[in-house]
Amino acid sequence: YGKAMAKATVGKREKFYIGFGDWPVKVTEEYEKNLTEKLLTSEIDKRLKAYSTDMLDLWRPVGATWGKGQTKIATMLDVSKKTLDLVANVFEKTRKAGKVRHLGISAHNPNVFRRVLEGYPQFSVVIFPYLFLTKEFGGDSLLKLATDKDVGVIGLKPFGAGTTFGLKPREIKGRVDKRAHILVREMLAEKRLSAIIPGVNIPEQLEENVKGSYERGKTATKADKTAIRECTENYYAHITPEYKWLHQWETV
Repeated sequence: YGKAMAKATVGKREKFYIGFGDWPVKVTEEYEKNLTEKLLTSEIDKRLKAYSTDMLDLWRPVGATWGKGQTKIATMLDVSKKTLDLVANVFEKTRKAGKVRHLGISAHNPNVFRRVLEGYPQFSVVIFPYLFLTKEFGGDSLLKLATDKDVGVIGLKPFGAGTTFGLKPREIKGRVDKRAHILVREMLAEKRLSAIIPGVNIPEQLEENVKGSYERGKTATKADKTAIRECTENYYAHITPEYKWLHQWETV
């Protein structure tokens, strides 16, 4: 996709925002012994080359993933102060060099975001799981904390890895559920949510998701409410053991 992006941005770079998740590099505690300033900087340089550009709009170190050597489920993976200090330092240097504009981070552990939001003003955006049924956690809300710090929030896993449509993870591939745009619209009703990132693998899924953004603010009909109820029931009935951790993101 780097080649496709490079071709698409020729002569019209100002119309595109380019960001990347720092994959396969992982910034969690289990892998931090491998992290160095040289490694993180080289990953940024690789993406600049892949996209045929001299500047990235968003660098997003990844703090949640499955992989070799991992001993805890994704939701338990933490990002230490030591690693966040390293990331912030690399960002400041690459930003001054004109290679990166903004810094973000994605993770599955709520504690990561509290540490970031309360101690690192270098971050412009946080990216965490946000489901269509997610509600605000009164008195200790990540949404409120991000707003107070003027940090954007992007939601991952909006469809609960496909379980909201009565499917197991990965069964959603190649299928289009016409309730998806209703769920997108429901999530975008939360004004403090900057954007959501639904997984897609065919153009028709993308079209269905985007439809929800165009209907932002539309009042839900009786049929819409029925669809939301059906998807809620599906989520609880079909979530698989490896995704049980999503339950802790039902409040933010």
